[in-house]
Amino acid sequence: MSGSSPHDFDFGASQKLPTRDDVAPGSRRLEGCYVCDDEAEATFVPSKSFLGQPPLWRIDVLQDLMHDFELVRRHAIVEWAQSLALSNPQVDEADRLRVFREACEQLGIYLPENFEALLVLADRFSSASPQNPP
Repeated sequence: MSGSSPHDFDFGASQKLPTRDDVAPGSRRLEGCYVCDDEAEATFVPSKSFLGQPPLWRIDVLQDLMHDFELVRRHAIVEWAQSLALSNPQVDEADRLRVFREACEQLGIYLPENFEALLVLADRFSSASPQNPP
């Protein structure tokens, strides 16, 4: 188990997204994830073999997945917020953040309470990294 709740860790601005290099040797794919591209809806239907595993194993696996899903989700939120900011640079930052929060609320997108501070951190990390790495 990763040990942290998906809502208690770094927003994701300073963490790299999971890659195939993060997959442990001997790992297998977990079947059961379905995505409707047209509607941007998804579900997980656990297989009989998954449900046949011990409860603590299922809890551990699901918590690991939730952690990675949340990290990828937070990266997407930061990316979306930054793209909106770039498309409306004339709008005051406070107004932009207020409108972004309202849009997220209307769309049912959970934002951490300290989202604004985390977005500032994301901007600092992106401005601190070289724009054209070798």
